[in-house]
Amino acid sequence: MKCSIENINDVKILNSDSLSATLDYCVFEVKACGICGSDIPRVFSGASYFYPIVLGHEFSGIVKESTNPNLVGKRACVFPILPCGECEFCQKQQWANCVNYDYYGSRRDGGMQSELLIKESNLIFLPDNVSYESGAMIEPTAVCLHAVKKANINENSSVLIYGVGTIGLLCGMWSKAFGAKHIFFSDPDNQRCNMAEKLGFSIYNNEQIDTVFEASGATAALKDAISRCKAFGTIILLGHSKKDVTIEHELFVQILRKQLTLNGSWNSDFNDQNNDWIDSIEAISQEKISPEVLITHKIPLEKADYAFKIIGDSKELYNKIMVVM
Repeated sequence: MKCSIENINDVKILNSDSLSATLDYCVFEVKACGICGSDIPRVFSGASYFYPIVLGHEFSGIVKESTNPNLVGKRACVFPILPCGECEFCQKQQWANCVNYDYYGSRRDGGMQSELLIKESNLIFLPDNVSYESGAMIEPTAVCLHAVKKANINENSSVLIYGVGTIGLLCGMWSKAFGAKHIFFSDPDNQRCNMAEKLGFSIYNNEQIDTVFEASGATAALKDAISRCKAFGTIILLGHSKKDVTIEHELFVQILRKQLTLNGSWNSDFNDQNNDWIDSIEAISQEKISPEVLITHKIPLEKADYAFKIIGDSKELYNKIMVVM
């Protein structure tokens, strides 16, 4: 796709009287775009708002054209939410809870293309020592930081994470950065457990845990989390369940008797008080966490169909698949 400032009116604007309608757009040349787990049902299960759609909400690149010459040549990643700016949550800068939002790669075309028009206020600039691939990992890194901040982890904390995927492993990296004493993983796939061990994490060995991150979306994992969490412990829910979740009476009683805190986590903060994106970029720049090590495949844009073949066939072990330009 080729863009120019002249074809700005071709941008799909869902909220014509909102922040999304202002014309502070630039031509953004994409360099790297990650495939998220939420992209998979859009491809294989028809779970998209419209077709055809260009996927990609985890991406980075460089400003190619702008009416502001100071932006041209700047390297950046992109905050994918385009809030309405009017609802009660937008008034508090809680963009992730906007009731009438737009979204790159979901409700409008995203970053899995060579160029697109991007709202300049959604750009977050990258230091020179943060690669484009790491820049494309900022979105899931910020999502996981948002979750870990809810857990009040300290140097005495024991942490259990269900799901050895990108989100689970990033939660592990952040838990380590926050000083957790013990970090365990649980996953039914032995190959994925081996992946966690190679990154320096332990496999769960049946002890009681202070903080649990349920990053798999599996009902069985949630049930196990309730059993394994200590009294007064915390369970952070950030895995997307694909169906109804039902728990037995005995487990429900455990939530009460152990006085557990169940805390949902959604997306990330990007505001004046809390900015998970800036915090993530700083942590990567200072080498406190290294999300780029989770990239198992780098596939050129012209072969992006092969990336989804890897996912669809489920024969090859993968973690983060990155489409590169």
